[in-house]
Amino acid sequence: MPLRRVPPVYAPVPARALCAAAWAARSRSGPPTESDLAPLRAHYPTRGIIITDSGTSALTLALRASLTLPERGGRGRRWVALPAYCCPDVATAAVGAGFRIILYDVDPATLGPDPVSLRRALERGATHVVATHLFGRLVDVPAVRALADTYGATVIEDAAQHAGGSWQGVRGGALASWSVLSFGRGKGLNAGGGGALLYDRGLPAPVPPPSLAPWWRSARVVLTASAAELLAHPSAYWLPAAIPALHLGDTVYHPPRPVTGPAAANLALLAAALTSEPRVLAERQRIDAWYRHHLEDRPDVILAPQPLAAQSGALRFPVRLPLDFAKRLVRLGVARSYPRTLAEYPALAGHIEGSHDPLAGAFSLARSLHTLPTHALMSDAERGALVQAIRTLSA
Repeated sequence: MPLRRVPPVYAPVPARALCAAAWAARSRSGPPTESDLAPLRAHYPTRGIIITDSGTSALTLALRASLTLPERGGRGRRWVALPAYCCPDVATAAVGAGFRIILYDVDPATLGPDPVSLRRALERGATHVVATHLFGRLVDVPAVRALADTYGATVIEDAAQHAGGSWQGVRGGALASWSVLSFGRGKGLNAGGGGALLYDRGLPAPVPPPSLAPWWRSARVVLTASAAELLAHPSAYWLPAAIPALHLGDTVYHPPRPVTGPAAANLALLAAALTSEPRVLAERQRIDAWYRHHLEDRPDVILAPQPLAAQSGALRFPVRLPLDFAKRLVRLGVARSYPRTLAEYPALAGHIEGSHDPLAGAFSLARSLHTLPTHALMSDAERGALVQAIRTLSA
């Protein structure tokens, strides 16, 4: 079909979930109830949970709340080490929490922290470290914690993109004392928006849970989620992709906003997403393994496999491709990832602490990293054509 275009990422929202969300859109007030939290608590039984309007808000709360820990007392410094290659919303949260930013480099082969660069960030005085999972590939958070502990720094796990992945059998979102989740449309759990702060039960509750958003926010969630579900099909995705005002696929820095609560409709969609997660995750992992098998002879293209300790959430399949070549494959769902490092956003220049490492790995990723779709909306023929095109790329 001439107009067929595969979306880069897709997490299904069943019609019955939309109906449940529409019912939840009726007027409610106050913070989420235990019944609202029960589906998420089933996956994180030992964690305190605060639901927010976004993953960015959850990270802002985590940074603010962790300042109350005893080891933070008296240091009088708010410096957070962030990966130079990640979503700019991570920096938005740091700015919103009143932190100065120290950038550390990212290993292009693993998408995890460069240990030498991270150590230098800690030596410079970082009081916090954000460890970020990307595209379902899990970072070795226990190793990051071991290093940070030697400097008395607090680690926050950014599990917005863990997509159901795990490390040594521990689900992403439970690998640090403070962890954050996101439930946006481009994440593994699609609730049409929202996020969560997860924290060890032994820690004091960081803040009172934000109250639910007004009813009209729920109505908007239902409408936008319904439209997104309809237009995500490859036979229709060309239409929103052709509207520049929608900024589909764009990576933009957003200034901080006040932390608020989720809409009731977000909670209904989250419950449905958690129910269907095992089936959707298994399909993504199958497609991820298929890509790796068919591209295993192109180590110049694919990243190093996840360690045996990790089970990837396979949100997308990251590859290194030349920009001009990748642009020819947009119709098949190939998408450029973050096109700039955090060091290249003018709005962040005044928030980054002094000079930083050369960040060679992060710059390399920003120039070459793209992702392949791992969702079931892509046909086998399209996936085969995509792999065949990549295999013909000159090494």
